[in-house]
Amino acid sequence: MVMERIIFVEYRIDPAKRDIYIKKAAKQLANRQDILWYEGTDQPNVFVEQWLNTTVEQYEAMKRIRLEEHSEWDEITDCIPGGRTKLHIWEFARVPQE
Repeated sequence: MVMERIIFVEYRIDPAKRDIYIKKAAKQLANRQDILWYEGTDQPNVFVEQWLNTTVEQYEAMKRIRLEEHSEWDEITDCIPGGRTKLHIWEFARVPQE
């Protein structure tokens, strides 16, 4: 049985860097059909990325790249007060229904 998985990435950006963030994130997430990008309606500047139909390997790679290594994602992380320590990444697997 193949387990459907998703990855959530959640963070709050510095309002003073909002314009920079929107441009950088839009560039990073452009042309991706497997990503949904949301902003909190009652918490402006709180963003969630939802990566669809992922694998355990993709999750592990994303955590390593975004939380430990320097990469093109640093431009987005620079907009987060507290940097990587305030970037949250979780993986979820669909609960099998009988």
